[in-house]
Amino acid sequence: MPQTVCFYRLTGIHSLPVELISSIFLFGAGFDNPYVDSPFLLKPDQEYEPVPSSDFQVIVSHVCHHWRQVALNTQSLWTTLHFGHPSHLSRAEVYLARCSTSTTFLLDILVNTVASETHDRDPQRTLYDAELLAIFQIIVPHVKRWRAFHLKISDNLCKSTARRFLSSCGPAPYLETLQLYHFEDYRTSQRLFEAIHKPPVTIFSNVLPRLRNVSLIGVNLGWDDSPYLSSLHTLELALHSENVRPLYASWGRILQSSPELKTLCLHYSGPRASTDDPNLAWPRADRKIQLKGLKQLNLTSLDPDYLCDLVDRLYFLNLQGLNLDLPDLEYTSFITLLTGPVLQTSSDICTQTQVTTSSNSSLISNSTNGTSTSISPKLPTPSLANLQTLVIHALDCTLKSWTNFLQGMQGLRSLEVDFGRVGDRKLFWSVFIQPCTALTFGNEDDRMASCPIQVELLLPRLETFKFAGISGRDVLSALTYRYRHRSRISPTTQIWTIGWGGRRREDIELGALIERGFWMPNDSLEEVKVIIKDFYDEEEVEGAEDGDGEEELFED
Repeated sequence: MPQTVCFYRLTGIHSLPVELISSIFLFGAGFDNPYVDSPFLLKPDQEYEPVPSSDFQVIVSHVCHHWRQVALNTQSLWTTLHFGHPSHLSRAEVYLARCSTSTTFLLDILVNTVASETHDRDPQRTLYDAELLAIFQIIVPHVKRWRAFHLKISDNLCKSTARRFLSSCGPAPYLETLQLYHFEDYRTSQRLFEAIHKPPVTIFSNVLPRLRNVSLIGVNLGWDDSPYLSSLHTLELALHSENVRPLYASWGRILQSSPELKTLCLHYSGPRASTDDPNLAWPRADRKIQLKGLKQLNLTSLDPDYLCDLVDRLYFLNLQGLNLDLPDLEYTSFITLLTGPVLQTSSDICTQTQVTTSSNSSLISNSTNGTSTSISPKLPTPSLANLQTLVIHALDCTLKSWTNFLQGMQGLRSLEVDFGRVGDRKLFWSVFIQPCTALTFGNEDDRMASCPIQVELLLPRLETFKFAGISGRDVLSALTYRYRHRSRISPTTQIWTIGWGGRRREDIELGALIERGFWMPNDSLEEVKVIIKDFYDEEEVEGAEDGDGEEELFED
């Protein structure tokens, strides 16, 4: 019988085609995508932290000769230029040399400088004006390849350097995301005056045809002389003093010229407040700005009266996400506004494309024929009917408004609340452990006014619930109550993620829930299961260090 000879080939990673290895490298470099939640890398209220995979391409290029050749020839691996350390300047020059043979690959740039005082303490690890000057000299010759540009500066000297280069660098034809961040401790009125007295400059020669995402944190532009503030998908305005905010007419023009606006974020910013001056007065509340495409609205640190006036002049019917961080003041009036009656059709409001230049005009342009028409006084208020995600970082309002608020979003699927930063944690949590008909509501005239709502279970479609500031016993009370009404709950599997740190580590009931989850057999073939997870809650750690005690919210 003839013998069969078998030949075997090595099947290690070196046997893979170069194209496949290159694709794996690209996947690894983008594994922790920093743009998952937002197109902006810098946040108004926290320091920038580079993602773990930001140096992935460097690591794989040092594994072996073969991998290095594949990595060096994959030009799109070297298009991320993030500057936060002096060594990053020479690194950027190397990166640009590796991807400069083709103009196809666009650049993602971040520059994170610090204040002079911080730089003086650690000049070997931080960037200041001299480094900023060198950075601009490296990247400006490639301005026609910029796709995203994020710049953070912390004093007036760096601001002057940035103004000089951005006003003279020329057009950025492929720039899609622009984030400019300037915020500092002025300390003296003279430093404050020096920072804000100069009028804004024209940047990128006003030629940004592909710009879709704009974030201005402590930075103002010529609101009426920046034609690129249109056709936006994401707009973030943050930390603007009253005198540099846009007039309401300019604000309306920006929004109306961006019919595809999907995300609007306001953090202590927005249009300049209305005054008795006819040039500064806002239009009546029935002249609303339509935001038909708006999906996400984030509101932070805004005065309640100002916030009510602002939102009352907006019309968004398709909002899917709402993020509120409203500390220190009482926001019942705003929450009540959000839960007001909503008209069932949009035919009661004119289709708008342009707000007239006069902020106190009584007319809005009609998109169907371009003629000016009067607006009907019967207009819908903001709607939460389509809301899918609600995040509450801080909020103070009455129990009645809180209950109505949650009742108005029966389709909500994801809820996140920091109960350590709400007005009354006990009352805010009570809506999850008993029917609304059993609750009492206070107001200025009657501390025990009855609630008109007839709801046994709020948020029946809730799939994920993330919260902090609640004990294990109270969590179990809410789970047990929802289980009793399991026939009304749509998802059979839910995920509750609970803040657990400091004193919470000694919570026996909470520890048991996190370890075992929550499950009880259903009467039908389906089961109701709640997966319990935990996250490290820094607020709880701080509370434990302060020695704060806590009584149980609800006793058995």
